[in-house]
Amino acid sequence: MNENAVVPELPAENGVHVWRTAVVMPIITFAFVAARFYCRSYIIRRSWTIDDYVVAGTMVSIIIHAVLMANATYHGMGLHIWQFTPELNSEYYLWIGISSEFYVLSLAGFKTSLLLLYLQIFGVNRKFRIACYITMFYTLGYLTCNALTEFLGCNPIAKKWEMSLPGHCINSVAANIAYGAGHMTSDLIIGILPLTMVWRLQFPTTKQKVGLSLALSSGLIAWAVACVRWGISTYNMTTYDRPWWAGISFTFSILEVNTGLICACAATFSPLFNVFTSRVKTWTSRASVSWHNSGRKPSISWLGSRSEKDQHTWRHMSLPGAPLPIPPPAAHTVHPTVSNDSLEGSTYSMEPIVSANAMPAAKSDDEFAHYDLQGLQALHPDRIV
Repeated sequence: MNENAVVPELPAENGVHVWRTAVVMPIITFAFVAARFYCRSYIIRRSWTIDDYVVAGTMVSIIIHAVLMANATYHGMGLHIWQFTPELNSEYYLWIGISSEFYVLSLAGFKTSLLLLYLQIFGVNRKFRIACYITMFYTLGYLTCNALTEFLGCNPIAKKWEMSLPGHCINSVAANIAYGAGHMTSDLIIGILPLTMVWRLQFPTTKQKVGLSLALSSGLIAWAVACVRWGISTYNMTTYDRPWWAGISFTFSILEVNTGLICACAATFSPLFNVFTSRVKTWTSRASVSWHNSGRKPSISWLGSRSEKDQHTWRHMSLPGAPLPIPPPAAHTVHPTVSNDSLEGSTYSMEPIVSANAMPAAKSDDEFAHYDLQGLQALHPDRIV
């Protein structure tokens, strides 16, 4: 960092990746959030619960965080340290401090929404309910400390971005390593919690149990991203070229909060998947029947209707006293209940009539039979022991 440093056109270096991620990921996440609320409002027609409001608030926080991250790339994020001027360095740390608050808020949002969802499903079990409350207290506790140290970590506060000011700051390296470990442990606990209950339920097949486990423990994806981000962030704290490595670290920070909220929404998509698969089966059945009917010979019911239409109506019209003419012979008809065996040599073929609107039979062993699809709430709490 020097006064004569040549600053390239921003964003540059790793800042380009941060900017692209900050633009693309909130759009993808918003699509998942919209699908969640469409499922709740129009498919199962259920009023919003507290976890829905938390998800909506988290989406707003993620958008603000992405905007601040994208704006920080115009103030030096992702550049090499030797490309920094003192003025650019102050701007960089100012925007990092502001965006970090919304990063912590977004983390708290998606973690809390997952725990609230678990309480709705398995809250009938007292031990599980206590475990969820303890996890929530731990998660919100360390995240609150994280937000406070980000804001009050220097005395005076302005020393965070104006390092030339007199005063002192806490050991940011130790703090970031500790809080990163908290992110990973909380994500791991939140991902494992539902598995302890799902595998104690009775399912017709193991496949159904595994499917529900994957849906509810999708938070482990956010845990994997948090582990990668923590490793890069820890190395960034000990390297000389911190702004350049921070570009990679903050890229994974954006991925972490967006992936977490996507997992919180995906866990509630079972009604949407059921509707989709049901419609696909219906469309497939109708297409199969239509294709089958297009290649069949005309059935007896069709020939019978044609013969009735082609047969001319006979009316007796003659002068008074004239002999009555002999009516034409009746057309050969076959009783519809006669089987094919009695029509050997006949020109008629007895084939079953298949309706094009036939619907597939519903299966009684639905993979979510033990759950209320209107929010995945347990219908049979007596099965949870």
